[in-house]
Amino acid sequence: MNVHLPLVPLAALLVTALPLQAQERCGATQARHRLIAQDPRIVQQEADYEHGLQEYLQVRAGLRDDDDTTVYHIPLVFHILHDPENAPNDNQNISDEQIYNQVNILNRDYRKLNADVNNATNGFGAIAADTRIDFQLATKDPYGNCTNGIDRITTLRTNEAANWSKVNGWFRDRYVNVWVVKTIGDAGVAGNAYNPPDVQQGSGAMIDGILILYQHIGAIEQGSPYNSRSLTHEVGHFLNLAHPWGNTNDPGVACGDDGVADTPITMGYDLFCPLPQNTDVCVPGVFENYQNYMDYSYCSVMFTEGQKQRMRASLNNQASGRNNLWKETNHQNTGIHGYELTCGPEADFYSLNPFVCAGEPVRFRDNSRRATPTSWAWSFEGGSPATSNERDPVVTFAEGGYHNVTLTVGNEHGSSSRTRNDQAIVAPDYPEVQGLLNEPFPNWDASSKWPAVNYENNMSAWSWNANAGHNEPGCMWLNASQTYTLVIDQFSNPEDGALIDKDVLISPVMDLSHTSGMQLSFWYAYATSTSDMDMVRESLKVYSSTDCGATWLSRKTLQGADLVTAGVASPGYTPLPGDWRQVTITIPSTVQRDHVRFKFEYNSSGFSNDLYLDDINLSGTVGIDDVAQSGTIDLMPNPTRDHVTITLDMAGSNKGNLSFLDMTGRTVYAQAISAGQQRLDLDLAALGFTNGVYLVQLDHEKGKRVERLVVQ
Repeated sequence: MNVHLPLVPLAALLVTALPLQAQERCGATQARHRLIAQDPRIVQQEADYEHGLQEYLQVRAGLRDDDDTTVYHIPLVFHILHDPENAPNDNQNISDEQIYNQVNILNRDYRKLNADVNNATNGFGAIAADTRIDFQLATKDPYGNCTNGIDRITTLRTNEAANWSKVNGWFRDRYVNVWVVKTIGDAGVAGNAYNPPDVQQGSGAMIDGILILYQHIGAIEQGSPYNSRSLTHEVGHFLNLAHPWGNTNDPGVACGDDGVADTPITMGYDLFCPLPQNTDVCVPGVFENYQNYMDYSYCSVMFTEGQKQRMRASLNNQASGRNNLWKETNHQNTGIHGYELTCGPEADFYSLNPFVCAGEPVRFRDNSRRATPTSWAWSFEGGSPATSNERDPVVTFAEGGYHNVTLTVGNEHGSSSRTRNDQAIVAPDYPEVQGLLNEPFPNWDASSKWPAVNYENNMSAWSWNANAGHNEPGCMWLNASQTYTLVIDQFSNPEDGALIDKDVLISPVMDLSHTSGMQLSFWYAYATSTSDMDMVRESLKVYSSTDCGATWLSRKTLQGADLVTAGVASPGYTPLPGDWRQVTITIPSTVQRDHVRFKFEYNSSGFSNDLYLDDINLSGTVGIDDVAQSGTIDLMPNPTRDHVTITLDMAGSNKGNLSFLDMTGRTVYAQAISAGQQRLDLDLAALGFTNGVYLVQLDHEKGKRVERLVVQ
C-alpha cells in the first residue's frame, strides 16, 4: 500500500512569524550528549564515520549528479503510544489519516515537491535539492504479517517519554521506527533522533529511531501546518545531518558549521523568520540559509545539494544498518515499492471512561490495527443504543455490572470482530457492600468483586493469593517483581525513573451517605529489592471517588522508604507474620455520599517487589450526621502546575467565601461560595498564579478551614 493522499494546501504552509509558545525545539543534541556521557568512545566513532563519509563524498564529487538517479525507497513504521488514563481527552491516539498526511508531507519535502520552495531567498533556490529519498509505510511487519505500518500501543510510557518509551521497536536495519508520544522528558522538545554513528553498538539497535510529539505529526486534526515539518527535521538527523550551526541546541548564540559545504556558517534562527537582508550575521555579505529544514526558524522550505549528498552517503554506509533500508530485498521483507500486501483490519477498541454510574455515558474508541477500517458495527449488551455504526460511539447502560461489547470492522479486503467485557464497568444503583466495608479476602470470590486494572497489560497484575495473609491465609497480591525490567545502560537509567508500570485495585461501590466519622484502614506488607533507599521510587496511593470511579481524589501516599515494611528481599518476596503494617486514613465528610469507591494504586520503579494487601476496613458511625464544624477542603492535584479541582464541605452553611492567600498574607483570588457548590475547577495559570505556596481558606457561617496548596 503506497500512501499518497492529497497534499495539504501549500498556501497553509507558507509560514513567516509564528507564536513562540506554540513551538518546540529538537532534542537531538541533548540525546547525543547523554550517550557520550555514558560512552565517551562515541566521539571517536563519529570521527571515524565522518572520515569514511568524506572519502565517499570525494569519490561522488567527481561524478555528475545525473549519474545517480536511484530513488531510495525506505519503509516506515509509526508506533503510536497512548495513555489509558487520558480520559476524557484522547487526542494523542492520532488517526491513521493524520499519519498518512505526515508521510505525504515527508515525501513532498524530500522530493522537492513543495510549492513554497519557490520562496527560498538570497539565491538558495538554485541549490534546493530533490534528495531522491522516498518514504512508505510498511505493509509487512517483522514476522511477515500484513500491516499498515501503524502500531498502536497502550502504555503510560507516552508521558515524559525518553529512550525507555521506545517499546516494540521493529528491526532498525529494515524499518525507520517513529515513536509518537504525548510528552517528552526534555522540556520544550518536539522530537529527537540519533545520527548513525552514535547508535552502532550496545543497545543502540533498541533506541535507534525517532521520538516525536503527536501534535507534530501531519498538518490535519491534532497536527498543524506549523509543526508538520518537525519529522522532516528529525529524519535529517537520522540520516546524519546536523543543525546548520553545528552540534549544539543553541541557535542564535555563536556562529558554527554543519560540515556541509553549501550551507553557510550561521548562528541559526530560533523560532522566528528573519528578514532576508539581515541574515549575513556571521560573514558580512554571505547570507545564511535560514530556510533550511535543519534550522529552527519554522519557515523551512529546503535541503541543499550538499545535504542531499550527505544523506545519500549515510544510506550507503553500513553503520546502524542504514545501507539496508533501501535494498530490494528489504522492500520484499517490509512490503513496499511493488511488494505491498493488502488485508482487512484487526478489530480492537477501548473506552475512555470504563468506570461509570448506571445511566452515565461511556465513550468508546475504535483502536483497530493492521489496516484502516472503512466500516464499523458495534453491539452493546444492555446498552442504549444497542448497536451503532459510528466509528467512536457513546453509549449508556441502565444495569450495573460488566457489559459485553463487540466491534466488527472491515474494509474491501476483509473484516474481523472482537468482544471485550472489561471496558464498561457500570456501578449498580444499590450498594455492593452491605453496611461498612470489612474485607479480609478469605477466598477468590471475595477478590472477584474488586475490579483490577493492569495499565501496561503485562505480567504484573493484582490477583488473589491463598498462601499469604495478615491474620489468616488469603489476601490480595501484586506480583510487581515481574514488572518488565529494561536493559540498564544507554536504553534505560533507573536513576531517571525509567521504569513505568501502574496497577490499581478498586473497591466495590458503597453507600456512605448516612455514615460519619469515617476511617479507612488496611494492612499491607512490602519489601524492596535494593539496599539503596534513595533508589526506592515505587509508591502505593489511596484514592476515593464519589461518582462510581469516574474521577478520583487522593487520600494517602506511601512512597519510597515509607512504603517498605520488611527491608530488602529478593524478587518474589513472601511476607512473614511480622512484616505486616496497618495504615489508617481519616475520610472527610465530602465522601459522605452514595456511589463511593476506593482505589489502591501501585506505581513501580526499577527495583519493585511483590506487594500484599489485606483486611481493608471502613469504620464510622451510621445514621448520625457529625460533620465537622470547620468543614473540609480537598485539593487535587497537590502539588499542581496550572489547574486545581477543589471539593468543599461547608458543614451545612448556606454561604461562604473561598480565598487564596500568598505567604505574605496577600489575597490573590477570592470567590463567593453557595451551599450547593461542592466542586470547583480553577485554571490557576489563567488567574495569574505563579510558582509558590498558597493558603486556601474557606470561611462560612459555622467556621473556617485552611489548607496549603503548592503550585510548581
